[in-house]
Amino acid sequence: MPADLIETLLIDAQGDIPLLSRHLERLQASCTALDYIWPGNDEIESALAVVAAGLTTPGAHRVRLLLDRSGHPTIETAPLTAMPDNPQLMLSDQVLDADEPLLRYKTTHRPWYADATAWLASHPEVFDLLFLNQHGELCEGSRSNVYLHVRGVWYTPPTSSGCLPGVQRADLLERGQAHARVLTLADLRDAQGVRLSNALRGWFDVTLRAA
Repeated sequence: MPADLIETLLIDAQGDIPLLSRHLERLQASCTALDYIWPGNDEIESALAVVAAGLTTPGAHRVRLLLDRSGHPTIETAPLTAMPDNPQLMLSDQVLDADEPLLRYKTTHRPWYADATAWLASHPEVFDLLFLNQHGELCEGSRSNVYLHVRGVWYTPPTSSGCLPGVQRADLLERGQAHARVLTLADLRDAQGVRLSNALRGWFDVTLRAA
């Protein structure tokens, strides 16, 4: 079965979808690059508005938008669970191939993160596992982008290292709050701070935990 494109969005407690325009921009770019039919902003926004209006559980919700190759959207929702008080990050012992083109697109074909997803489900205190590529460069977490505070500046790996161009990441880069730079394991060990980001949780501090 062909892979679907995925966008994971936040519907906040007020029923709004932060970063919606960036989600739509990334989804359209993925359709163009991977030869999927793009149904248009209006169709996607209308479908999301119907879902948001129909939510009956109070509070923020996680939205999983799937788009198949024919341009048909499917939307799944669930209440957004609370973050751990002290979210942790650990290094994965798996290595990503920076030359794998699908690392740059969010699809249902993500076999390189299957083991991480299963492990994280039984270790709720660890928010994510961080991956290196075959060159020893930091890439990303299985569900987040990573940032290091180095000499007063927040840096995040470039997409050439093998990471997804996250929508929260794009917002931080555009605002100048973070900058793209190749990062190594030595940078991780020497960093004054470590943060992660994704569209559901924003940009937040994590504690690096040894294996």
